[in-house]
Amino acid sequence: MRIFETNPWSITVMSFLVLGGLGVCVLGAVFTASMILYVVAPGEGPSLTRTLVIAIVVVALEVLVGTVMACLCSLALNHTARLSRGVEVALTGDCGDPAPAPAPAPAGSLGEEAHCSSEASTPDDIPN
Repeated sequence: MRIFETNPWSITVMSFLVLGGLGVCVLGAVFTASMILYVVAPGEGPSLTRTLVIAIVVVALEVLVGTVMACLCSLALNHTARLSRGVEVALTGDCGDPAPAPAPAPAGSLGEEAHCSSEASTPDDIPN
């Protein structure tokens, strides 16, 4: 299977949702840690409000930068896929060693190309 292009808008939305969910988890962890610190040692450390404000700013920057980077990577993949004819992904259940590369042709031979043959593997061929 070859991947020739991605949809940058879909990548942007998906990365925003994933990073937003991760940000909510981080805010929950910061809140929990702040509450535990307040219960164990009251008066020690920063206030809960200050801690949450800093965490919200860091999470917002993380979501913004992560979303922009995902979109830029999608655009870069689209640009390089035009030059390299896409990215080939092999989906198979065979975990064996790959077939060895064919031997290089002698320097004097022209016109003869190496051909690859592909055989469909059956469930009986897959080692256990």
